[in-house]
Amino acid sequence: MTGILSVNKLLITYHALTLLFLAGFALYDKRHHRIRNAALLAFLPWCLLYLPLAVCTCPWMAFAEALLHCIMGFLSGFLLLLSVSLATNGGIGGGDIKLVALLGIPFGASGLMAALALSCLFALAHLGIRNAFQRIPAGNIPFAPYLFFGCMAVTLLRLVP
Repeated sequence: MTGILSVNKLLITYHALTLLFLAGFALYDKRHHRIRNAALLAFLPWCLLYLPLAVCTCPWMAFAEALLHCIMGFLSGFLLLLSVSLATNGGIGGGDIKLVALLGIPFGASGLMAALALSCLFALAHLGIRNAFQRIPAGNIPFAPYLFFGCMAVTLLRLVP
């Protein structure tokens, strides 16, 4: 049992640092209501680092399986948010779509879908509470802060045995 925990410490550290990057995106999105392409391009190598890290820390995971995990996460996040954006005439910004696609690489399709579901629930709860007390129409809201909390919840739930 001790071997499993020491091997996974590297992946836990990786996900914690990923959350740190995501917190930066969330703060910038909250202040400026946008996610810069240059920041997403700088975040791409960090996300791609997950692939060799997963293969090295989990010897049972073959490279092809890890690659499929990353590709499916990327595509599921990108296509889901792109289809929502097209259906709502731009209700979700392009920066959010690209950020979710990049987060699909380390989280995989199932982890990303759980994070997105939790993110949407957090956003709905916040808007419901804000509307109940302030009677302010929703308007445009930054999604990256809710995405941060959703990804943090999924990461913490993965730590619980």
